[in-house]
Amino acid sequence: MTRSLTGKFKGVGKLAAVLVGENSASVLYLRKKGELAEKLGVKFELVKLPKNSSTKKVVEEIQRLNSDKGVAGIIVQLPLPKQIDVDVVVNAALPNKDVDGLTDANILSGNVLPATATGILRLLTEYKIDLRNKKIGLVGFTRLLNLPLSLHFARLGNSVVVLQEGTKNFGELKMVDVIITAVGKPGLISGKDIKWGAVVIDAGIVTINGKVRGDCDASVSKMAGWMTPVPGGVGPMTVVSLLVNLKKLAKTRL
Repeated sequence: MTRSLTGKFKGVGKLAAVLVGENSASVLYLRKKGELAEKLGVKFELVKLPKNSSTKKVVEEIQRLNSDKGVAGIIVQLPLPKQIDVDVVVNAALPNKDVDGLTDANILSGNVLPATATGILRLLTEYKIDLRNKKIGLVGFTRLLNLPLSLHFARLGNSVVVLQEGTKNFGELKMVDVIITAVGKPGLISGKDIKWGAVVIDAGIVTINGKVRGDCDASVSKMAGWMTPVPGGVGPMTVVSLLVNLKKLAKTRL
């Protein structure tokens, strides 16, 4: 897929990312995003802010990028430190520069889905996994992934169940056909929690002692009919989808 994008970003403009703090998974993703952007001919700017930055400070940086005509796309890297108002920050980006699809305007319209969500949908399409009339379980409820996916799957007529990290019993997962988890807690889901033959998408990436891990333990693969690996599954598709969103938004400004 990367080869098919080569040469299609000439004159698009710069991709800028705002990182607050030094979350290890965020640093890893941004490095990969920057490498792919530059490989495809897109200039990449990383704006690094201290972990103790205020909401106001982060918004000011985003507004600066909004007003920079050379910036075609803005990434607000999540998660953000607890003192920052996430809703205020992500909505500070102009919708037509919001390549991660995190603004309320893009989520509600479905015009630009977050790159992680887009990457997952591309994987499901590529492997010809039928999503019609399915029961879908979303573990964790975030603006980055499961909020837009819940709306998307509901629009397709699917039944959607949302389970939070603190749920005591994942028994309801045994009744769903497709599981998408995005919590970032290794071992959160085990094989006994899921239905035999279920499709499992593990997007709960976290780095522990230098090793990238997902939400599912090894026993899940013995029960699942199809499962994304960690690393090497959702992550690469997220990075590619981000650049696809950049190209899409660039066309709307022509």
